[in-house]
Amino acid sequence: EEGEYFLKVLIPSYAAGSIIGKGGQTIVQLQKETGATIKLSKSKDFYPGTTERVCLVQGTAEALNAVHSFIAEKVREIPQAMTKPEVVNILQPQTTMNPDRAKQAKLIVPNSTAGLIIGKGGATVKAVMEQSGAWVQLSQKPEGINLQERVVTVSGEPEQVHKAVSAIVQK
Repeated sequence: EEGEYFLKVLIPSYAAGSIIGKGGQTIVQLQKETGATIKLSKSKDFYPGTTERVCLVQGTAEALNAVHSFIAEKVREIPQAMTKPEVVNILQPQTTMNPDRAKQAKLIVPNSTAGLIIGKGGATVKAVMEQSGAWVQLSQKPEGINLQERVVTVSGEPEQVHKAVSAIVQK
């Protein structure tokens, strides 16, 4: 529909539960409040090359920003168990995570949009970084696998990340 957009966000597994909520209550509430439609990939259904789930958000630019703010908040709430170094058990799946992940937002954009975000000679992405104070990095086009998308990693303080994500949503 007119004025409706899509935003694809990568969500670390540890944050998925708090975004969905008990019996899906949180995600339903979030959809009600923002007017966005939110879909999450299944628990072991990760984005290629990552161990993160894909969240597809559809709605107005305002709705996408509101949903992303909520998601970012949950990603920042790292469960305590994950920050403690633990005795590594080779039978257990790897649960420790990179603490930097909590300061990052990972968006998935179509290759066609990646050019818009980068801008001529990197001008647009530089401007987004200067205005927001966040660090914005785009993944290289994957070799071999025919993925029509790239991952945009935005890192910084919550407010900086929010500003950068909003600017990217505008693009």
